[in-house]
Amino acid sequence: MRFPLPHAAVVPVCLTIGVLAVIWAVLAFRSQRRFLGTALRATGVVQSLKAEQMERSTVYFPVIRFTTAAGATVTATSKTARSSGYQIGKTIRVLYDPSQPDKLEIHAFWWRRSLTARVDATSSEK
Repeated sequence: MRFPLPHAAVVPVCLTIGVLAVIWAVLAFRSQRRFLGTALRATGVVQSLKAEQMERSTVYFPVIRFTTAAGATVTATSKTARSSGYQIGKTIRVLYDPSQPDKLEIHAFWWRRSLTARVDATSSEK
C-alpha cells in the first residue's frame, strides 16, 4: 500500500533544497572568479600521483612541481583527480594564487572561460 506524501510537506522541502543549491552555486562561482582574478599561470611537471580509494574505484591526484613568477619552486597536490591518473613527467599548465602558491589548480582554459562567459552573458541580459 502506498502512502502519498502531502503536498504541504513536499513543496517546502523541494523549495528549500533548490534555494540551497542555487546559493551554493553562486558562492562557488564567486569564489572561482575571485581566484581567477588573482591567479598566475605556470607550467609544471607531474612528479607523482596520490591515490585515493573511492567506493568502487581509485582516483589519482597529481603532485605537481612548478616555479612561481617570483622564482620559488613549489611542489603541491592538485585538487583535480582522474580515474586514469596523469602521466608522471608530463608537463601540465597550472594556475596558482601568488599569496598561497601551494593552492594550485590545473589550468583547464576551455572549461573555466566558457563557464565564466555563460554566467556573465546571463547576468548582463538582465
